[in-house]
Amino acid sequence: MTKTLAVFGTGSGLGQATAARFADEGFQVALTGRTQSTLDAIAARIGGPARTFAADITDHARLAEVVAQIGEIDVVLSGATGMDEVLARPIGLDAQALRAQLELRLVAPVELTTLVLPSMLARGSGALFYATGPSAIEPMPMMSNIGAATTGLRNYVHTLREDLTGTGVYAGLLVVGGIVRGSEAQQRFVPDDRVPMLDPRILAADLWDMYVTRDQAERFVRQPSPEVAV
Repeated sequence: MTKTLAVFGTGSGLGQATAARFADEGFQVALTGRTQSTLDAIAARIGGPARTFAADITDHARLAEVVAQIGEIDVVLSGATGMDEVLARPIGLDAQALRAQLELRLVAPVELTTLVLPSMLARGSGALFYATGPSAIEPMPMMSNIGAATTGLRNYVHTLREDLTGTGVYAGLLVVGGIVRGSEAQQRFVPDDRVPMLDPRILAADLWDMYVTRDQAERFVRQPSPEVAV
């Protein structure tokens, strides 16, 4: 039976590249994101069968509907970010700025996990991938609200992986240490030599390697990729 990859928080960078890589490996693909037109454009570039589901992953009821509509999921990638994010330094950080990031980057991935994990455990197979930024590891005062959420996610993934020992289900974290070429973030990014530009196809290859080897809790990718068309 053909396996299914489901990408939640699909964008034109990592999400698209990962879907394309797994499609090349014989997976069918399900793409979830907030904007249907964006999903349609990404699906057309995948090069394999792809279903699309418009949803905000912080809407838990809609998230549950989408998971049910997709059906059996073998591999999940949770990597939603927000292009309307408000960055906040520790001094003056308010509850609203913090809560929004916790909902998007920590609570939603945990809720997604609770929805897809039982069937994986019942089958004794599956993989759960989570993608986040370098603030999960390196404190960045200019984005203290995001960092609080990403460090929480990192802790969750590491403990989840430990808890899944012997079940046949794998959990891993990809820490993206730069701007992904072709992504929505690049369109807003002011060029800075201190921030590496990363090829999404290389990141997708990292996820595939993690899926095959299943021997890493996380992989931190920060080396700039060669200039290539995506």
